[in-house]
Amino acid sequence: QLFDKKRAKEISLMKAKIFTASIAALLILIIALTTILIAPAPFDPSFATEIKLTFNYLGKEIDTTVTDEADKKIIINNLKGISYKDQPACGFSPDISITFSDGKKSVTVCPACDSCSKAKIANTGKFITIRDRQALQAVLEKYGFTFPCV
Repeated sequence: QLFDKKRAKEISLMKAKIFTASIAALLILIIALTTILIAPAPFDPSFATEIKLTFNYLGKEIDTTVTDEADKKIIINNLKGISYKDQPACGFSPDISITFSDGKKSVTVCPACDSCSKAKIANTGKFITIRDRQALQAVLEKYGFTFPCV
């Protein structure tokens, strides 16, 4: 009878350990999935072999490809960063945009039309912070963009 009580206690303890381990594993899984789903994602336009600029505003209809390697580097470096969901109070328009493409994949980014240091990743509801707004704007102005364009 003492053996049965001891064995029952061991089984009960083992069940408690299994239950605790199961709950811990479930919590880890929930935390991991939540982190993956809501975590900011990196945005890296370095994949692009072609960068197209569009500026349809103030009577200008600019649709050009950036060929200068230094300009490409400035554009890519200033739009590389962490993307996040937000609703900034900046003005964005698909008529003022930068499209990164490698022939297979294409991503369009709309820099804020005002002096805001944000850019919208088109059709995603995500935004990125422009690292150096003045440097990016200087390159875009070389191609005929005018800021502010609100």
